[in-house]
Amino acid sequence: MDWLNNLRRPKAEEPPGRFVFYTHDKLINQYFAVIRMEWYLDGKVCAVTESSITIHDKDVQAEFTSILSEALRLGADVCVVCIEDPKVLGIHKL
Repeated sequence: MDWLNNLRRPKAEEPPGRFVFYTHDKLINQYFAVIRMEWYLDGKVCAVTESSITIHDKDVQAEFTSILSEALRLGADVCVVCIEDPKVLGIHKL
């Protein structure tokens, strides 16, 4: 009666797609971008971290790309406020 066992066992849920919110806006105090990441464990938020990049940092676009891509690769939801247009950073569609 395998079909009965299949009904009794909960099916593994597919992890939800990651959420990215990007807004192009002014920032104060020489910031280039502020990136907030929500980390999940067992489908629930377990931590929220925030990174900021100033315009004085070396190669700000590479740092921005590194933080964003690593967070998404590891399964975080990401919210970004940045002074740069997303198309300039290579973000055409989110």
